[in-house]
Amino acid sequence: MKPIHSSRLVPVAVAMVDARPFDTRPFDTLAPERRTLRAMLFSVPWFTISALFHVMLIALLAVVYVGRAKQVEPSEFGTLHAVRVAPPILPLPDVPPPPMVRDNVPALADAPPGPETIHDDYIPDAAPGDLGEFIAGQDDPTLDPGVLYPEGEPFDGELTGAPGGTPIGVGRVGHTGLAPSALATWRVGRGRKGGGGHGGNGDGGLSGGPPRAWTESTLAALVWLARHQSPDGSWDCDGFSAQCQGEACSGKGNPGNDVGVTGLALLCFLGAGHTQQEGLPRFRSVVSNGLRWLRSVQDEDGVFGSRSGQHYQYSHACASLAMAEAYGMTGAILLRDPAQRAIHWIQRSRNPYRAWRYDSADGDNDTSVTGWMTMALKSAAMAGLEIETSALRDAASYVDDMTDDAGRTGYQNPGGFSARIQGPDTERFPAERSESLTAVGLVTRIFAGRTLADDPAIKRGADLLLATRPKWNEPDIDFYYWYYGTLALFQVGGNHWEQWRKSLATELVAHQHLDRDRDDYGSWDPIDPWSSEGGRVYSTALNCLCTEVYDRYPRVFGTKLAADAKSQPASTQPK
Repeated sequence: MKPIHSSRLVPVAVAMVDARPFDTRPFDTLAPERRTLRAMLFSVPWFTISALFHVMLIALLAVVYVGRAKQVEPSEFGTLHAVRVAPPILPLPDVPPPPMVRDNVPALADAPPGPETIHDDYIPDAAPGDLGEFIAGQDDPTLDPGVLYPEGEPFDGELTGAPGGTPIGVGRVGHTGLAPSALATWRVGRGRKGGGGHGGNGDGGLSGGPPRAWTESTLAALVWLARHQSPDGSWDCDGFSAQCQGEACSGKGNPGNDVGVTGLALLCFLGAGHTQQEGLPRFRSVVSNGLRWLRSVQDEDGVFGSRSGQHYQYSHACASLAMAEAYGMTGAILLRDPAQRAIHWIQRSRNPYRAWRYDSADGDNDTSVTGWMTMALKSAAMAGLEIETSALRDAASYVDDMTDDAGRTGYQNPGGFSARIQGPDTERFPAERSESLTAVGLVTRIFAGRTLADDPAIKRGADLLLATRPKWNEPDIDFYYWYYGTLALFQVGGNHWEQWRKSLATELVAHQHLDRDRDDYGSWDPIDPWSSEGGRVYSTALNCLCTEVYDRYPRVFGTKLAADAKSQPASTQPK
């Protein structure tokens, strides 16, 4: 049998459904009348027919499948689309400087040893809860520190930084991890040896911690400052009373000093252990807003605020000190650049091999501006920022030139008296009743690394301060002097500090407004030679810093000198 050729299958299949006779000859050989559609189909190759058949079959199956597919109705929230997104590339974390070890701080002379713990409650009858937090709807944490304040007030999250080891921390070695600040609970416990404790133990603070009255005074001052912060985060020298809820507080200052008093107010919160990351929730937001405002008024050269006023260097120094300390305490990345640029300006504006005054490297110097700049540089160094260490040595050298044989440091002349604003306050507060610049000179020497053992001028200056202790008597009131004197003699220690501390407690704390029903609660009246410039914000901030000396200055500025430093073991000597 002969096999049937495949080209014959199509005509046969067609013939099965159409019985009419057909012609099997090639299409192009047919007569014109025989070239019909059926004849053309008979001549199509088999593989062409097969391909067309499969295409049609696949199309039909696709239509059937799509028609039976389940339709997803969009929800009321819209249709969700899954999109693969590449993970963001995060910047490398900033590495803060290592923590500073402060176990080598010597004890005050004749100070009995105190326990190392600070577990006593701030108020023994406090209700159970988190100690030291705010009561909802109230501004005074001293009323009942056992009630937790709802954490509903956000603080500036952009200022948060690495929570790990920082060079300026609360306690013996600073913070080194995620644990909250030791002062964030505001407990008045027992102080510890060496002046670094966080509370008195009933003996008036002789064991090294602040007296209880000082801690309560600090809290009240912080409450007043928090209540009178402007909505933009600043403290307004002449407009702070707009924040009063009842009778407006008196004591306006010069509006040109807003940057400076904002720096001082922030230092009060930082000195008490409150940052934008740690501390009482209400105070965290205060610090965050204040730092944000300072950043907003810093110019391209790093200067905080306007340079139009004669005394802008004072304001810049105070703001720089606050920014450097905030960075040192938190390691916040966004604070490092403004702090470093502020310090760069301080260094650029210094007169070569000398000190500072009102303008940038104008060849003029004075002890007062130099003192503020020295503190800013010292705080920056402790925070791990870049400074020229020669600046501290040159500042101390300038102070030497301004100091006479008796140990008194002058403003621009050796042994001269403090400067005064020309006007009624010149006679109201005679310059000869104050040793403010002698105190500034002591601080400058100590921050430059000098000690009682190698600089006799420190002892002579300390004796002058001891003979001119704080008195709440109008010709003698000088908050600027009391601030520097407190810092200087706390560093000196011994009998100098004990006598000064007793006078300060009697005169300063006793004259703070403590009527809770008044808007001036927690503040001090601005009645000193410089209060006409800074107003009530200035007087309250400076006096608050005095009450914080136990907690702030050993932490921020390093070693504290004891009167008997030579007798200390080598392992505990200041370095």
